[in-house]
Parts: sequence; C-alpha cells; structure tokens
Amino acid sequence: MAARQLVVQDFGAGAFVARRGEPSRYWIGVERGLIKLAVYTPDGRGCTFSGVPAGGWCGEGSVIKREARRYDVIAIRDSRVALIPDTVFHTLLAESLPFSSFVVRQLNERMGQFIATVQNERLLSVDARVAQAIAQLFHAALYPRTGEVLELSQEEIGLLTGLSRQRVNQALRRLAAEGMVDLSYQSIRVTNLERLRHFGLSEL
Repeated sequence: MAARQLVVQDFGAGAFVARRGEPSRYWIGVERGLIKLAVYTPDGRGCTFSGVPAGGWCGEGSVIKREARRYDVIAIRDSRVALIPDTVFHTLLAESLPFSSFVVRQLNERMGQFIATVQNERLLSVDARVAQAIAQLFHAALYPRTGEVLELSQEEIGLLTGLSRQRVNQALRRLAAEGMVDLSYQSIRVTNLERLRHFGLSEL
C-alpha cells in the first residue's frame, strides 16, 4: 500500500520542496541530490538547521504533530525526492512496529544533531563549523548512503553553513592541510572522519 502511494518528484537547485507555514502533508526522503532545512526572515537573513543527502529522511516530527511546517525544505542541487503522504505515514506508525521504531530512532538522532548544530553555530570558530557541517553528513543512522567522497561544492557547503564560498574555501584548505580531507573539483574526500568530527570541539 505504502509503495503505491509514494510520490516521487524532481526539484531543481533552489526549488522549494516544502514551505514554512504549509500543512505537513508528506514525510520527505531524498533519493538523489541534497536538500536543506532552513528558515528565512523577510529581510533575507537565514538559519540552516541541517542538510539532508541521498538516503536521508526529514520532517517526521511535523507530520506526527499534524502541524504547519516550521521551516523551508529547499533543494541545494537538482534532487529527486520521495514523498510519503501523511495518511500513509500515520497508518504505518500505528500498525508497523519496525516502522515506528525506525521513526523514534530518527527523531532521537535528529534532536541530537539539531542541538549540536545550535551549539556549533554559537560557540565554534568558522573553520570548526565547516568541519562539523561536513562531518554531520556522515551520520550513519540518519544518512546511511553517504560514502567517503562527497560530491559537494564549496558553494553548497556555504549554503549549509551560511558562509561565503570564499570563507568556506579557506576553511577547507586548513582541513586539507591538517590531513582530514582531500579536495578535488566539486568533491571532497574525507580521509580522517574521526578527526573531522572532533575538530574544534576542544573550544567548548
């Protein structure tokens, strides 16, 4: 039943997958590409909560509470997105123990990620924020399909962190000089994930 009602849509870079304030009618999964969860003020200031790469899901909290979406969901690059209708989601949540267990784990892991993101934004240096933004994409429970090479441009990292491409470039060069990443055109190979995950946390 769920597979028959799943909707798959393509979104171009910069397109809204879901908008803040709209009813949360779908649970959102990324089949291909990269999306972000963010809020923006009328004068253009923004705050990004998380990036979601291929293999990740988002938005379960809003669907569970049947509330209006509290953030925009935006495609950072051309993306193919799977949309599970809220009616199907609630049926699976009520009738499938494996599904409900998966959703609970997702909520728990995402809460931890959001807390870390707020901490990083307020307390870490810019270089450390870039390191943490990259490391978060390797969260095995939330993003199981992330490989050691990220097809991620400096501009896209800037969209995830709220930093300019030039400042991201400086941070990446430092991380590369310290042996945590190798840089190529439009891609980053993580060579020491544990160091990357802990980079800058001594500042706290």
